[in-house]
Order: sequence, then C-alpha cells, then structure tokens
Amino acid sequence: MPRIPTSVLIKAYRENSLLPLLLRECRSLTSARNELRWLRERAVHDSQSASRLTKGSPFGWRTRLRSDTESFTVQAAKSVRQMALEHIHDSHPPQMGRPLRVLDLCTGTGCIALLLHTLLAPHFKDLKILGVDISDNALDLAQTNLEHNLRRGLLSNDALTQVYFQRADVLDRGLDASLTVNEVLDQHFYALGGNTEPHYAPGLDLLISNPPYISTTDFRNGTTSRSVRRFEPKLALVPPTASNSGIPEECNPEDIFYHHILTLSLQSIAKITVLECGDIMQARRVVDMHKRMVSKMSGYFDAQIWPSSERDLAENGFHHSDGARCVIITRRDNV
Repeated sequence: MPRIPTSVLIKAYRENSLLPLLLRECRSLTSARNELRWLRERAVHDSQSASRLTKGSPFGWRTRLRSDTESFTVQAAKSVRQMALEHIHDSHPPQMGRPLRVLDLCTGTGCIALLLHTLLAPHFKDLKILGVDISDNALDLAQTNLEHNLRRGLLSNDALTQVYFQRADVLDRGLDASLTVNEVLDQHFYALGGNTEPHYAPGLDLLISNPPYISTTDFRNGTTSRSVRRFEPKLALVPPTASNSGIPEECNPEDIFYHHILTLSLQSIAKITVLECGDIMQARRVVDMHKRMVSKMSGYFDAQIWPSSERDLAENGFHHSDGARCVIITRRDNV
C-alpha cells in the first residue's frame, strides 16, 4: 500500500487534528473529510435521539440513514408538500382522486421509504409508498425495519397498508424472471378494475432513488474509503458492468442507473424526481443527461442540484465542494 505523502498529513493536521487518524483508513483527504463530517453528524444525531423518538422519526438501530441521504429525503418531502400547495387551486391537482404515489428505487433497507411515510402521512391521508430492490436480503431487511418501527411506535399504523416492498430489476436485465419496474407499478399503483381499464391513470408524484453510483475503478483505487468497501455490499455501491446495452456512449459506467431511472421517470410521468449523486460532478452529468433526454419533449422540466446555495449548504451541514449532492427534477404538464 503506498504511503501517504508527508505534505498531505501536514495539511490534514493543520485542518483538523483528527484527519490524520482517518487518513490511515480513508487514504485520501477528501474521503477523510467526508468521514469526519459523517462522524460528527452521527454524534449530533445520537445526542438528539430522544428528541427524534418523541417526534416519531423512524430511526431505530436497524434503520440508520446517512445524514446526506436523510437531508435529501427531507427535501424531497418538502418538494411534494410544496407541489400540493401550488396545485390547490389548479385544475390538475397532484392526487386527482387517487393516493399520493411515491416510488423508491434501489430502496435497500427501506430507510428512505419509511422516513418519507413519517414526513408525508400527516399531510396526505391517502398515500402509497413502494420500495423496489433487486436484492432479496435488502427487501427482507426493509420489511423487518417496517415491522420493527411499527412495534416501537415510530411509524403510524397506516404504514402497514401504505408502505410496500417489491423485488424488481431497475436495469431491466431479465434476471431470474424478475419483474420490471413498470410491471410492479401496474401491480401496486395502476390497479385494474372489473374491466380491462386501469382504475387510475399512470403517474407518480415522487420518484426517489439512492442508486449505486461508484465506478469499478474508484471502488478499487482507494477513492472509496476502506470502511465502505469492507462493510457495505458492493451490489449497493457499484453498477454492474454487464448492463450497458442501450446506454449512450457518453454515459459513464458509474452513471448507468441514472440513465435507466430517468427513463422510468419520464415513462411514469413523475412530477418530482430526486436522485442522490456521489458528488457535484456526477450531479452535473445527471442534469446534462436529463436535458438531452427531454430536449424534444413537450411540457415543463426543471433539473436543479441541491444543495447549491450557501444557505442550504450551511443549514444542512454540506461542504461547499466535497460530498454528495442530489438532483431534483420537477415536471409540469397537463397529464
């Protein structure tokens, strides 16, 4: 293993005396900064756990969101509520006599879906949240998390009938006779009535995802911290290399999930799409990818990187240049 240059160690120590200790594991100053920030946020999070429990936030020991992901999820819920307020006097309100529909792709342990239920259920009486993943182990844990938080009283009882988890392949590779995401949407959201016509027209109110977004190179070359490589499943971190069929040549290997998810977002007429990205450069690529995909489509589309303003960065504890970002896409048309 190559030695860390003395100049880097000195720079790290001058910035924070704890950074050199983290450099031993993280191997890069950027990763060490991120790790220190997460540790600080986790310490604050734990010190406020009693307050969180009294507010009903679904964070038991089984269900821990990274603080970045939690911030993105909270912002997604705010966007949904804002959309509803904007449409109160609109001729096309977001629910149109149907449940509010939320799709969480690559749901993993279900943390995002459960937090969204806590944030949205007080404001939307009729609500359906569907978490999708290819991993049976992840889906089992997501269901366990749902039941665990219900027993602890951290979720309302409505979550038992309003939050679902289903196996499907976001990349639509036809593995093990897996259902496609569109097939799962037909089952859970676009229920058939007594005839061949759907009860509800297609359309999602929120599509959210924290997909695998690390390249194979970055996973191996030390860019990804050792703790992440050791303790997180590679399936949840690195997109498979054998699933590039139909992907534009300009799409980076680590970005292939975004291509598929953006396609699903357009197909499912998602009003709001929130995608977590590894860093600001990846977020910019996702914004550019979306612009290319909608360039010849009618309707209003807006894709923004969040957080980006100094206020949002400061209030949510983000570094101005390092760390994760999310892309928030809004769509408005007469569907």
